[in-house]
Amino acid sequence: MKQRGAPDQSSSTQSVASDCLSEEVHISSLVVHVKPEGLMQVKAQINALPQAEVYGESHVGKLVVVLETPSHREVTGIIDTINAFEYVLTTFLVFHQVEQQGPDFEDTP
Repeated sequence: MKQRGAPDQSSSTQSVASDCLSEEVHISSLVVHVKPEGLMQVKAQINALPQAEVYGESHVGKLVVVLETPSHREVTGIIDTINAFEYVLTTFLVFHQVEQQGPDFEDTP
């Protein structure tokens, strides 16, 4: 653990600047249960959402969806949007994690 001395003006300013640059990234996964006859339509609608991507599917009508959003509010908004699609029976949030994204964050391919 690092020991901190008395804060000076420059370290305090850097800390505030760093806090302003960090942002939250919410990574969530959903299971969407769909009527099998509407599977392809719902899959296309979900993939058309800019913060959502279908990562897996089952012929019986289940989709695994991953979301990457800047806030929890957007996660619930996307869930509401998906639930309103024709053929969608239910949507379950199965995973939600919040990451801090700041100046040191690297997005690896």
